[in-house]
Amino acid sequence: MYNQLSPACPIEQLPSPFYEAVLHLSQRFDAPVEVVVADAFASTSTLSQRSHKVMGINGHPMPTTVNTLSLVPTAVGKGESYREFFQSSGDAGVDEPTQATGITMDDLLLQDVSLSPLMSALAGHAKSVSIQLEDGYSFLHGPLMKPDVISKLPQAWSGPPSLKVGRHHGSKVAIDPCLAIGLRIQPELFYDFLRRDKSRSRHLGLWPRFLTFCHDPQRFPTTPAQVVGSCLMSHLPLMERLNTLLLPGGTSPEADGSPRKLLVMDIHAQAHLREIAYWVKGQLSTRFHDIQDAAGRAAENTLRLASNFHLVCQGEGPISREMIERAWAFVDWSLTQFRNVFVHAIQPPPKPLKVKPMKLPKPPMHRQRLNADMQFMLECIATLSRHHPTGKVPQREVALLTGFSLKRFCKTLGWLITVRFVDVEGGDENARVFLLAPRHLNTPYGSMQPPLTLPHL
Repeated sequence: MYNQLSPACPIEQLPSPFYEAVLHLSQRFDAPVEVVVADAFASTSTLSQRSHKVMGINGHPMPTTVNTLSLVPTAVGKGESYREFFQSSGDAGVDEPTQATGITMDDLLLQDVSLSPLMSALAGHAKSVSIQLEDGYSFLHGPLMKPDVISKLPQAWSGPPSLKVGRHHGSKVAIDPCLAIGLRIQPELFYDFLRRDKSRSRHLGLWPRFLTFCHDPQRFPTTPAQVVGSCLMSHLPLMERLNTLLLPGGTSPEADGSPRKLLVMDIHAQAHLREIAYWVKGQLSTRFHDIQDAAGRAAENTLRLASNFHLVCQGEGPISREMIERAWAFVDWSLTQFRNVFVHAIQPPPKPLKVKPMKLPKPPMHRQRLNADMQFMLECIATLSRHHPTGKVPQREVALLTGFSLKRFCKTLGWLITVRFVDVEGGDENARVFLLAPRHLNTPYGSMQPPLTLPHL
């Protein structure tokens, strides 16, 4: 089934080298698995986009670039995870220079995050660069987020034939460029940015192109910690496979790149991806009505991520249906994360409910009048009884004091006798009325509203 709406990151869908590395590093650094998964995807994308493209279901090649947005609180291990993938100095770290190229992962990262250095890194033919920030808050207020620049970032993600930027010292042209972005930001800082930004950067198409990973225990469910034997897991096989992706990318990041190899899907993978794209399109006005911009990129992100899985796990041949299924599990889950961050988290808090006391419904008019007549007659009888030692009042005195017509008087007195509030002894002219024990007034019509008592009796 599609879109299971699970709050837990589907790490069981990771291919073997990724799965072992994520579990090992998550336990080693006590870091959320969402963060480690995002870093694994970002590092793989940084390397794969240099040498490969993938044929889309529309018949046009596109980059293997995967952008990642990780929202995670401070002091939970995100820095250690970032450094392990991008600045490692271990025996099999990706930051170790390869003998064939003499370059490291750090050489592929843009250090000065502004437009001029970005275009300098991309200018030329088939060049790529990656922006990976351990603390991405500065990116939100940096020069690349200015209104006249931010539209260039979605263009670079889409893999345009050329990207031109005119500046003070002439124009720079990048032919077939690739740009990957990975940001790690504290949740509250990012939510505050979105509120002040009024989602402008989202509407410009920047954030819908990102895979979103949110670890915010204060607001949303998170992935439970995975308990496995750490001695059985290792990140070294993944690091070794990532090192092999450094080899075909050219001798230097400054030199023009070689034409990128084109990955294709086998017939089963292509059919399954088309099925996913068709299903998502049918759900845009229902299940994805509030995140249509992100859902519209779901099939494309699935293919990009599947191509990264394929390069690490198989390396050659067409992309299989298995890799599409594994990639879709993460893109599907990322859509729920995107909704949490860009919809739920920035909604204003609900106003406190003002609880008003309920007013009892008024009885029909004839019941209201009967209640009033019965109350009035009881008060008249109580008043007159004070002047009679026995408490028994002649019926004619009651009739005179109430002033009721004969029909109205008989009806009211009859109800008081029926509900046992008063009684009558004698008959004709000698009839006397006297009060019984005071209590709530109930009649065959139902409970009189409000209940009637005579505390003064």
